[in-house]
Parts: sequence; structure tokens; C-alpha cells
Amino acid sequence: MAGEALRPSEAAAVAAWAAMVDADAEQVARVREPEPVGDFYAPIAPRFRPGARPSLELPPLLAHAKPGDTWLDIGAGGGRFALPLSEHVARVIAVEPSEAMRNVLRDAIRAGARPNIDVRDLYWPSLAWADDVDVSFAAHSIYDIREIAPFLDAMERHSRRTCIAILADQPRGAHLAPVFEAVHGEPFAPLPGLREFVALLSARNRRFEVATVSGEPAELTSLDEAATLARRLLWLAPDSPKDQQARALIEQWWSVPGGVRLPQARGFFGIVAWEPVQQQRG
Repeated sequence: MAGEALRPSEAAAVAAWAAMVDADAEQVARVREPEPVGDFYAPIAPRFRPGARPSLELPPLLAHAKPGDTWLDIGAGGGRFALPLSEHVARVIAVEPSEAMRNVLRDAIRAGARPNIDVRDLYWPSLAWADDVDVSFAAHSIYDIREIAPFLDAMERHSRRTCIAILADQPRGAHLAPVFEAVHGEPFAPLPGLREFVALLSARNRRFEVATVSGEPAELTSLDEAATLARRLLWLAPDSPKDQQARALIEQWWSVPGGVRLPQARGFFGIVAWEPVQQQRG
């Protein structure tokens, strides 16, 4: 029985991943105060433009780049990785379903004069996708992918050399779990993260390597900024009783001279590179 826990079958690992995604989705649907309107990422899209915050994962990612490469960036966001990557490879295909994110990305492409970035509006995987690339990568874009096996299968099918995923040690909102649980009165249901992804790849019998870098340190911020972040991660309506309770708890628990220092959101990042299965069999 211990062996089953440490060495799950691929079916068991895939099912466990889906169960975590389902638990998060069910919890969000239950506790969410505001109704989702429009593009979920519109309010925060500028945070994902190149240079908006450190891209600590970039150096180990670039270690896989070759000058003549074509790379596929799945969930490219505002171009935080696509833009610097385009300086090291021949072509980047940036897939991004959020209109707000694509707008930020296109602005960054124009400002940086990077004509070798091709932006496409689609969800991955897509039946319309026909391009093969040297490297496909998904940076922080798979935490909530329920059907993870078809997602990874498509990456492998269209990658000639390498597939890469970047994940953090803990997923969205986990650093604010104490506030979540106090406000909503139930345990926080985390999405899968780096640990679960490595277990999944192992269960799929893939040959992989993992490079890690330290996460962004917790920074001093204002109480208003901290409360705004918590409101989004706890799915709260502005000025609701739960929103006011969360703000009060943040002030009580994490106030320091000069402002608020929230717990570190991500302790470290993992850059996981693996060989597509057709290469392993070759």
C-alpha cells in the first residue's frame, strides 16, 4: 500500500489531479461573492507585461533555447517570457485565450519591435493546431487544467525536442489560506502545483529534469493593496462583510512598520523539462 502512494499508476495520478481541480472549482463556485463578468484577467493583465515584475524562472528556461528554434508559449499572458525568449530563438508562437492579456502582449511586441512573435487566440489543446515546434512550454498555466493528460499529450505530439512546464511550490492563493479559512469557514482546497506535477510525470514514465529557483520575496505593501489582492484571491465582493473581515485579519496578522507584509506567495519555482514520449521510444 505504501508503494501505491509513492508510485501511483498514471490513471491514479491523472484522477488525483482532476480531483484537486474539481475541488477548487466547486469551492470557488460556492464561496464566490461577485458574479464573473467578462474577461477574468482584465483587471490584472498589466501585471503580466514584460518587466512588470521579476521573471526569476527565465534563466533556467533560456538554458534550453537554441538560436534556430521555434518555441510554443502556451498561456503566454502579457509576454513576460515570450518577449525575452524571442531575443534568443528564431520564432515564438504565443497562445493566449484572454483578450486583455493579448492586448498587453501585442503592445509589448510593438514596443520591443519583436516581429518574430506570432500571437494566436485559442485554448490549448486545439483541434485546429497543426504546427510542430522545437520546444513547447507552459508557464504557470496548467494549475487549473482538469484534463491534464490530453494537454500534455498535445504538447508532446507537437514538440520535436523538449516540453517544459513552470510551476510554483504552492498554487494560487495558498499563502492566504489562513484568511480564506477564517472568512469562509471551511478548509482551503488547493490546486495542484509543482509536487503534484512531478508525481504525474513520474507516473507517466517520462524522463525529466527539474531546475528550481527561489520565489519572489514577500514585499512591503499598503493595507489597501493587500486587501485588494486578498479580495481577488478569496473571491470577495468589495466592502462585503467578508471583505471587511479579511481586511481586518490582514491588518491584525501581518501589519509591520510602514505597511503590510503578506506571507510569501511562492517559496520556489520549478522548471520541469521532459522528453516527448516519441523521443523516449526512439
